[in-house]
Amino acid sequence: MDNRASVAGVFVLLCLIWGSTWLAIKLGVEAVPTFLSAALRFAIAAAVLLALGAVFRRRLPGSRSEWGVVVFVGIVLFMGDYGLIYWGEAHGVPSGLTAVLFATMPLMTALAAHVLLPKERLSVRKLLGIGVGFAGIALIFRGQLADAGLGLFFPMLAVVVAAACAGASTAAMRKWARGIDGFVFNGLSMGIGSLGLVAVSSASGEPWTLPSWPRGLAPILYLSLVGSVIAFVAYLWLLHHVEATTGSFILLITPIVALALGFAAANETIDMVDGIGTAITLAGIYISFSRVAARRAPSAGASDTLTDRPEINPNGGK
Repeated sequence: MDNRASVAGVFVLLCLIWGSTWLAIKLGVEAVPTFLSAALRFAIAAAVLLALGAVFRRRLPGSRSEWGVVVFVGIVLFMGDYGLIYWGEAHGVPSGLTAVLFATMPLMTALAAHVLLPKERLSVRKLLGIGVGFAGIALIFRGQLADAGLGLFFPMLAVVVAAACAGASTAAMRKWARGIDGFVFNGLSMGIGSLGLVAVSSASGEPWTLPSWPRGLAPILYLSLVGSVIAFVAYLWLLHHVEATTGSFILLITPIVALALGFAAANETIDMVDGIGTAITLAGIYISFSRVAARRAPSAGASDTLTDRPEINPNGGK
């Protein structure tokens, strides 16, 4: 498949998957204690990914920097980021509002990339595109933003801090995870994150009970197998082919996907202002992409595909 088509296909796939996970998280924390729910999600995903890595005989990280980024992403992304998201939704932040607040991730990623990645410096075009895109998301979810009171300040702040964790992790993966197999990297990082979440769950006194089926276990399995195993291997692959900030623009699309899912599955209404907000968001993404497209990384070889070898090529362009 042509490299541009592969990148576009993976980008769309991630938008669809992560657009559905906000609701799945909300359903999960309603039936299972907050941190235990997140821990189970990543424990299951880690087991599957490491088993796949063993079957395909993928190598373990070798250098200190490779192990360092595995531990960093495990703690900052899978423990910190997701622990904060789960806690925020469990403490009253609606899934749609969570998606809006987490849509600050492109800005967080751009700032982290500016520090860590010399070839991905901030520009007026990037900032303008991020600002326009986020304005469109805020317009779409204007009702939830207006209804959010001071009582949700700290849960909402937790989601914004989670976006910062995700932005830092994305830049770190782009810089240091380039030679690590996708199955192994995500499996180890999720395993570390799961252990951290188990510790937080224990320290907070959460009751440990077996999730019921389907109310408790179904969302966890969906988030584990689709939202983690498939999505994060695909995301690591995507970061080889696009800039870190470009990859993070998925988080501006996911609220729109969530809105469409609500319309299709829950008979929620969509009005003209929602359509205008969607158009504004897409315009913001175009503003940023139009400059990035000119610096697209060289096409990968025939063997460097998502299904053949989901890893970061150490010789790929930044």
